[in-house]
Amino acid sequence: HRDKKRHKEKVKVKEKAKEKERDQDKEKERNWDKEKERERDKERDRDKEKDQEREKERHKDRERVRDKDRDRDRDKDREKNKEKEKEKDREEVDQNKEKDDVTKEGEKDREKIKDKEGDKDRREKGDKEKEKDEKKEKKEQEREKERDDKKKKEKRSRTPPRSYSSSRRSRSSSR
Repeated sequence: HRDKKRHKEKVKVKEKAKEKERDQDKEKERNWDKEKERERDKERDRDKEKDQEREKERHKDRERVRDKDRDRDRDKDREKNKEKEKEKDREEVDQNKEKDDVTKEGEKDREKIKDKEGDKDRREKGDKEKEKDEKKEKKEQEREKERDDKKKKEKRSRTPPRSYSSSRRSRSSSR
């Protein structure tokens, strides 16, 4: 009877040990599954990061291409604007040349008319100038005469008048 009891206890202990081992195996398996899952998650995360990096690179490339296109378009616009400005300048220069030509022609016509009128005026001015010169010369001559007369008068006034007796002597000596 005791042997049976012991035997049952041993069997129970063995079963418990087996149970415990099974539980441990299950726990290990769970842990292993969890570890595998973590590894898969990490791998997925790495793949996602790589995808994001690739996407970022693609985006940057698109941006670069867009910027290049924008720059190229800007350059083209600048060139077009420069060409337009040059064309405007050319037109302006042409218009200015035409205006200048017209102005010059008008000036030439005016000069011809002035020359014709000027010849008449010069003749008249020449006559007037001659008259003025003659008047000036006459005035100058008159002034010179006046100066000479004044000088003579001054000389006379400087010499003292002769005394009566001296004038007599000179007369008597001349006799």
